[in-house]
Amino acid sequence: MNRRTVLIAMLLPICAGCVSSTTPMGYTNPTIADARQGQDCRMLVGLGGIPDLTGNQAMRQGGITRLRNAEYRENTLYGVGNACMVAHGE
Repeated sequence: MNRRTVLIAMLLPICAGCVSSTTPMGYTNPTIADARQGQDCRMLVGLGGIPDLTGNQAMRQGGITRLRNAEYRENTLYGVGNACMVAHGE
């Protein structure tokens, strides 16, 4: 086998366990200016540590009273990483 094949064979299991995604949560209200951002981030280890998916904690962190949009972001490698609920609004 050549070196490229060996490298691919070594890195393939690592890539298979990697998750990086951003998912919109709820509605989008374009009439509200995107002036503030709040985040509720948690470390993921195994099965625990999921942030508040309603976005209420992220809104409190950013001092947001009127929500424009919210999204869920996750970056993990084999279940270990971080997850954030991000809220935008004013």
